[in-house]
Amino acid sequence: MGFGLGDILTSLQQGVQAMQTLNATLKSVFPQATTSSTAAPATLGAITFTSSEATGFLLVALSSGATVKIPYYPQ
Repeated sequence: MGFGLGDILTSLQQGVQAMQTLNATLKSVFPQATTSSTAAPATLGAITFTSSEATGFLLVALSSGATVKIPYYPQ
């Protein structure tokens, strides 16, 4: 059973289509970052180790109208 270039092209096209469908699904499930901030949220809590201090915060606007801050850390 042999495979031709047409079979490979069809397989690649189906793979790209599957990745585009996955991307659209993930965008509909997870909210998108709207901006970023370096100011910590005004909530209780303490960070004890410098290595665990957030570099900044992604601001995400939820469909409810609330904006939440999600910390990101240095690599």
